[in-house]
Amino acid sequence: MTVIRQPRVNVNIVPSSEEVQNTGQKILFIGQKTATGTATAGALNENIANGGAEDGLFGSTSMLATLIRANKRRNQQIQIDAIALDDDGSSTKAAGTISFTGVATEDGSLTVILGSERNYKIEVPVSTGDTNTDVATKIGVSASLIEGMPATAIASSGDILVEAVNGGTFGNSIPLEVRGIVAGIGSSVTGMSGGATDPSLTGVFDVIGDQRYQAIVWPYPDATDEVRGLLDPRFNADGKVLDGVAFTAKNDTFANIVSLATPLNSQSLVMFGGSLESETNYSGGDVCEIPMLKAAIFAGYRGLRLDIDGFSIADLVISANGPLDSFGGPALASKPYFNTPFADFAPVKVGRGFDDQEIEDIKNAGATVLGNNTAGNGVICGEVVTTYKTDFAGNPDITYVYLNYVDTASQAREYFYNNYRKRFAQSRLTEGDLLKGRDMANAELIRSYSKRLFQDLSGVDFVLLQAGEDALIFFDTNLIIAIDMAQGKVTIQMTVPLVTQLREIAATMKIAFSTEA
Repeated sequence: MTVIRQPRVNVNIVPSSEEVQNTGQKILFIGQKTATGTATAGALNENIANGGAEDGLFGSTSMLATLIRANKRRNQQIQIDAIALDDDGSSTKAAGTISFTGVATEDGSLTVILGSERNYKIEVPVSTGDTNTDVATKIGVSASLIEGMPATAIASSGDILVEAVNGGTFGNSIPLEVRGIVAGIGSSVTGMSGGATDPSLTGVFDVIGDQRYQAIVWPYPDATDEVRGLLDPRFNADGKVLDGVAFTAKNDTFANIVSLATPLNSQSLVMFGGSLESETNYSGGDVCEIPMLKAAIFAGYRGLRLDIDGFSIADLVISANGPLDSFGGPALASKPYFNTPFADFAPVKVGRGFDDQEIEDIKNAGATVLGNNTAGNGVICGEVVTTYKTDFAGNPDITYVYLNYVDTASQAREYFYNNYRKRFAQSRLTEGDLLKGRDMANAELIRSYSKRLFQDLSGVDFVLLQAGEDALIFFDTNLIIAIDMAQGKVTIQMTVPLVTQLREIAATMKIAFSTEA
């Protein structure tokens, strides 16, 4: 069929010139499953669905399901992947005992905590004439009805025998407590111990390939070589953005926390340290929860804060003077992590925990502490530090000490990386002039584009780099661009002034007795 189309018209669609945004957050969990879990040990389970999928995959009472549930209580949006491990065949399970004595001479009640004040707390009535065996039996019956508890609690002649579900060291950190007084009934706690021989961690990350995880929850605080071996080389990987941070936690004495954290020196590891408490009726950390829940929950909070989808986080940040901070995004990398509320945790009781000097010493060693707010009615986060302390030459270096510094620099680097790749995907390189209508680049254009990216990163959408004319002049002055025409290579050296956090105010108040000059 003859068709006349005059005048000839050709309209092409070309891609938008808008900048590329940073990638969404992903969190990887490592941990042990139980035999009831359907997941294959050592395999990567991706995008674990909300609604309890972790229980079927890993066993509802497993350490891995316990950690993921804690994360998902607030984080329903960030992708969660996990690698499950079987217990080592030669492992032993941690065990502890809650003992009761006597016969009740009054009516009352007792409260027993088996691992979590929020999730595994039992209150049982005690009647006049109840023996210690009666009390233990009531507690055992109630404990058998709790879903998802990572320990078993069985009554035996006035005792509650508690045993971790998984073998290995994780169970040693399960807190046990008895609260309340009933005349005639005595009680005491023998803390969880004896858990030993964790699974082999060698090669655990082989299945992830080049996938990037901005957070890895790592429940083996005494064995971080494998996770640091993965993340440290990824921090500034050539030609790609793969960096992430591992989160772990441990309860121990002040001296042992300092000894554990001090030799470590990684910008890719955050360790939460809690005080190990031993009382007649309590054995556990200053916060009455399994310590690894701190790491699991914080990883979720951080993911929500940093994700590009801008999730509502008004309950996780203080935003009274910055309403835009009520929504997540890369800009939250520069907002302090300290004072982040942990709503799932009950306040630390008087007499437990570290004092001010110990907290400072632990921070200097490279560990992070949770504690009460000043009102004493909630648990909040202190300054979140990495274990990084010195550069490669062993010189003290503050560059990556604070997680905020790491996250701010990482977000800025990713933005430069993504947009250089997009803008110069098929550009010619020249030391001469640019020709109109042709995709070409020279030092002047690259400088101009770099300054544009800097202004993006210092603007309201990012707030990662310092804003203003002085900051832009500083960036431009310190921006060095070198071109190698034979290799087709452009080398860019830039110095970027980060936005940091207000951590301390030092003011002097002078006393006066008159307002006269």
